[in-house]
Order: sequence, then C-alpha cells, then structure tokens
Amino acid sequence: MKTITYDELKKLKNNNEKFTLINVLSKGDFERANILGSINIPNEQPDFVQAVEKAAGDKTAKIVTYCASFDCQASKNAASKLDAAGFTNVFAYEGGIKEWQEKTGASKAAA
Repeated sequence: MKTITYDELKKLKNNNEKFTLINVLSKGDFERANILGSINIPNEQPDFVQAVEKAAGDKTAKIVTYCASFDCQASKNAASKLDAAGFTNVFAYEGGIKEWQEKTGASKAAA
C-alpha cells in the first residue's frame, strides 16, 4: 500500500490529474465533511471492491482513498483491500478530512 501526502494530493487536484478520490467512511460522515470532488464508497460496503472498480473504470486507474484523520485506519484498510484485489495504482491519504480542512481552512461539508 502506498500513501500520499497533503501536498501531493493538492498537486493532483491543482493539476487536474485524472484520479478517483474516495471517501471510505459512512454516508453520514461523508455528508458531514468531504473533500470537494470526492465520492463516497464506504469501506464496510459489501461490494466495496466492485463499486470502486465501477467508479474508477478499471484496476489500473489512479485511486486515492481517505477517511477522517491520521488516527483513522479506514483509508489504509481500503487501499490494502484494493491492492489485494489487483488494483495497481492505489494511494491512501492518511491525513484525511481533518488535515485537509486544517490546511485549506475549509470547515464546510465540501472542503
């Protein structure tokens, strides 16, 4: 499993690079706070891997998972699950919505 930093994720977004940004928390958590442009596919969803493949297009597409914060393991767990399923370009953004909001100064639902 590979990780991505705030600066690396910000660069991907600023450069309009093609990637799928996935919030792996519950629907309620996603609705409370998320990174603008991300989609919600909860890690605990039974068809998580299939839903990610459908959203990303194929297993070679760039995917970034994120969750709540450095203390949350959901993004790492999701990335590992995708790696095990044969995805080849998966990154976990460990700072999650907490770091994103702190560094961007955003406090609303779509940061």
